[in-house]
Amino acid sequence: MANACIRLLDESDKDPKVGVDDLCEDIKGPDFPTAAEIITPREELRRMYQTGTGSVRMRARYERGSGGIIVTALPYQVSGGRIQEQIASQMVARKLPMIEDLRDESDHENPVLIVIITRSNRVDVEQIMSHLFATTDLERSVRVNFNMIGTDGRPQVKDLRAILVEWLDYRETTVRRRLTHRLEKVRSRLHILAGLLIAYLNIDEVIAIIRAEDEPKPVLMARFQLTGEQADAILDLKLRHLARLEEMQIRSEQEELDVERDRLEKILASRRRIRGLIREEILSDAEKYGDARR
Repeated sequence: MANACIRLLDESDKDPKVGVDDLCEDIKGPDFPTAAEIITPREELRRMYQTGTGSVRMRARYERGSGGIIVTALPYQVSGGRIQEQIASQMVARKLPMIEDLRDESDHENPVLIVIITRSNRVDVEQIMSHLFATTDLERSVRVNFNMIGTDGRPQVKDLRAILVEWLDYRETTVRRRLTHRLEKVRSRLHILAGLLIAYLNIDEVIAIIRAEDEPKPVLMARFQLTGEQADAILDLKLRHLARLEEMQIRSEQEELDVERDRLEKILASRRRIRGLIREEILSDAEKYGDARR
């Protein structure tokens, strides 16, 4: 999914060339939370992503063990209890004479571990499983409908490209808002630091005004051309902290915030830089949180 988004970010705005077929090179099919096998043909999956509707057929995974057949993964939203009921009912109806017993050995380490015990090691496992795939939920289809409410607030069936493009546009808006918010915080802090620096350079007079005046705020504003926010920041400091203000600390923080402000302003002034930042964040998140497809 991350690679598909990167494809769209890298395409030219004036000449978009990435289509659903291209995106399907990265997104080969849905990644369900179970390890069941998707047996839907590739062309049907591609058509599903192109039209926004379709179905995905899933089949349980199994292996042959010493005592019979071991089912290790079930289709999405299929429970082990349901499978056992379906198989047991056929055993009672004598439709599965080659199966002797059925056990559920699932635990925390093996969430799905259903053991189908056969009467003989010579039974045709493929034949048994073909029958069970046809008569139980060991094989099941999941309907797909990409009908969703877009950023315009209206429901619509969308194809894969439309979904990802809309998400990237939304992500761009989100990142722009985040950077704008941070820029406002940086500018506000720089404004406060400018006031604190004035207080430091006139520390004795500032302390004298605070001690002598019942309402020192308007006096400070008038004497040093401070804004209300700057005067409040000075008055919020206790006198002992005010006396300990250090010019180097103030100027060091100013320099750091000046660099950050310039960087934020450059990014916000360029859509290319914003999309580049989104690209970096997607790659970083994919590396940090990505896992192997099931």
